[in-house]
Amino acid sequence: MDARITKSRLANLLSYDWLKIIAAILAVVLILIVFFTTIKTRARDEQIFTVYAYSTPDSVSEGDADMTLYSGADADAFSDRALANGVFSYDVLNVEFENFGTDSYSEQLFAARRMAGQGTVMFVSDYISPDKDPEEVELVSTLDLLFSSQSKSFALDTVQYFEDCEAYLQRFFGENWREGTLDEAEAEACFLARNEKDNRYHLASQKEQGIEDEKLRLEKLREDFIFVLDNCFETGLYTHTEVTVGKEEEAFEGTYAINVGALPSLRKFVYHYVAGEGSGEQNVQSAEDICLVLLNNDREEGKGGDITNDLRFEPVSFLRYLYEEYGA
Repeated sequence: MDARITKSRLANLLSYDWLKIIAAILAVVLILIVFFTTIKTRARDEQIFTVYAYSTPDSVSEGDADMTLYSGADADAFSDRALANGVFSYDVLNVEFENFGTDSYSEQLFAARRMAGQGTVMFVSDYISPDKDPEEVELVSTLDLLFSSQSKSFALDTVQYFEDCEAYLQRFFGENWREGTLDEAEAEACFLARNEKDNRYHLASQKEQGIEDEKLRLEKLREDFIFVLDNCFETGLYTHTEVTVGKEEEAFEGTYAINVGALPSLRKFVYHYVAGEGSGEQNVQSAEDICLVLLNNDREEGKGGDITNDLRFEPVSFLRYLYEEYGA
């Protein structure tokens, strides 16, 4: 049988079967795309750390400078910098920053984001200019207005959050969690419960490395927590801020924000404008009374956060990052 490939035979093949050849190539490409999409690691909601900056809409603030937050020069580079410098644990796969504007679309976008359970922490201003006349304008901040329209499930009580973090660390380090030794078996069980089916850990060697990374995550959380307690809260640089949630008869108070505005250089990340000193002076950038709200993504009313989410204490590392970047 003559099976030689000749120019005439090749020409005949291409003439009659070129559609089949193209279809076969496309089918192979499609299979490869589906395969690599399937095995690609997709970040779960808790593996995405998202920072928001919130302002009062113009329709409410009427352009009040106190109520608008702007992104500083460092904001755009934050995501890449945080991942490159290991600000968060190994299990945070994506870091995002978004500054909501002040138009009606931005307010709708913010509502949609929160309805979808997106967002980890949010900068909100509690600043009120000292030169405002209470007889002419209502002395209310963006933080006040925001929480007046929210329910208890909107954000985490920050005092309770820190107590929960201490209890979490006691699970792994014992009652004397500051100096205790890590319970490696508990750390391994924690990792397997969360990541055993993760695409990153198919092989036994990959799981072993993941368990080691989990131990480092817990050690890092303890170190960051101690740092924030001793260097930020004990010194008064950070303070828990009490706000009123809801309106009228249903309103109640709680510590639902952390004032980080005393950081000397925070304006490089986020800022508002304040009046310059002296008459006729231009407004200047300031971070005074800017607070950090820890968003609650547990949908059940009245819950204090999803206790099954081991990554819920990543904001502690963010608080340390803010101090180290903007504390001088």
